[in-house]
Amino acid sequence: MNNNMMPNHYYGPNQQPNGLKKKETGHTHGHGGATTCNDHHVHLHPGVTSTPIETEEGHVHLMWGNTTFDDEHIHYYEVYTSTPIPLPGGYHTHYAEVQTTESDGHTHIIKGFTKPSKS
Repeated sequence: MNNNMMPNHYYGPNQQPNGLKKKETGHTHGHGGATTCNDHHVHLHPGVTSTPIETEEGHVHLMWGNTTFDDEHIHYYEVYTSTPIPLPGGYHTHYAEVQTTESDGHTHIIKGFTKPSKS
């Protein structure tokens, strides 16, 4: 990852930001892509994040969902994103990285940036 794109605060698997205050309204981010290739296949993980969740370090979003059904199974994932990473034009993105649940004897990794959004 490019150093100027490093998130200020990153929450790894099973970590939760301090002082969570979820908003019922606000912006969301699309996310999607392919998991890592394990057991000779990949899954897709299309989705939309939660609305902003205020923390002591800045807002984050919850990403969760099921992967696509490939190789006769699915995986579940759930992770908090990083705090905002500024982009030109008033947009920002977030970084997330998570290991899926185990299914069919293996897991996959999902990592990357959310689609840009304005706050």
